[in-house]
Amino acid sequence: MTEKAQLTTYLNGISPVTKKPYSDNTKKSYFRFYDKLRSCLGKDIVDSSQDKIVTCSNDETSTNSKQGILNIGLIIRNINKMKTDKIVDARDKNKGKIIEDVKEKNTHLDLPSYADLEDFVEYLWDNNKWTDYIINYLLLNFQVRNQDVNFTIVKRKKDATNPDLNYIWLAPKKAVYFRRNYKTSGTYGDKKNTITDTKFLTALRRIKARGDVFIPNDDQVGYYVKKSTFKEIGEGAYMKIIVNHFRGNLQKLREIAQNRGTKLETITTNYDIDLN
Repeated sequence: MTEKAQLTTYLNGISPVTKKPYSDNTKKSYFRFYDKLRSCLGKDIVDSSQDKIVTCSNDETSTNSKQGILNIGLIIRNINKMKTDKIVDARDKNKGKIIEDVKEKNTHLDLPSYADLEDFVEYLWDNNKWTDYIINYLLLNFQVRNQDVNFTIVKRKKDATNPDLNYIWLAPKKAVYFRRNYKTSGTYGDKKNTITDTKFLTALRRIKARGDVFIPNDDQVGYYVKKSTFKEIGEGAYMKIIVNHFRGNLQKLREIAQNRGTKLETITTNYDIDLN
């Protein structure tokens, strides 16, 4: 079996991290890194040394790309029961570099305030921008990721049946937000939030009147979210603003971590603007 066939079989299985099948976007990313590593090596990964794989990873400019190259080398060598100690060591060292990259980026941030985001949500409501309002409401109040807003709106709870999809059950006086398909669902399980905000319910009814599906194209969720945000700064910037606003409130930060489905340590490391 060729290496690419081995990688295909691996990606058609279950992720050891999320405990769910790999998404199409993740598969594309893995294959892209495989092609880059294979091109750099000039031969199969199994015919190359760990040192050469690490050298190829160091040719990448971003730390995340370095990790992507190393991950491919690790997967292929593990499949073929080959040593990976040097690759694992390089990957662990890069994790520290990722934190340093975050600190460097934070020193150059010029983000709007939390109050600016609150005002923007009200602007969207006042101007009947229902889809943008709903996205921004969820980003601000539940600190969701892009994928989380890819949901179907149903009026009966019993219609929220697919265990792999996100739903909002729109009842007469409340909305129940079910998240089953999000980045860390394999670790944190299903999430459910009950929302009674009358403006949010009204916006949902306006959207529901034109159909069930909220995001029209599954492959472009990130595009829709980014376009809807304040000055198109995106979900990650919102998270930084929110964490900075509540940075002195440990109880709120724990709530944010619970909402997002991540560790408190991850939030304070990756999203604290003052971590510089």
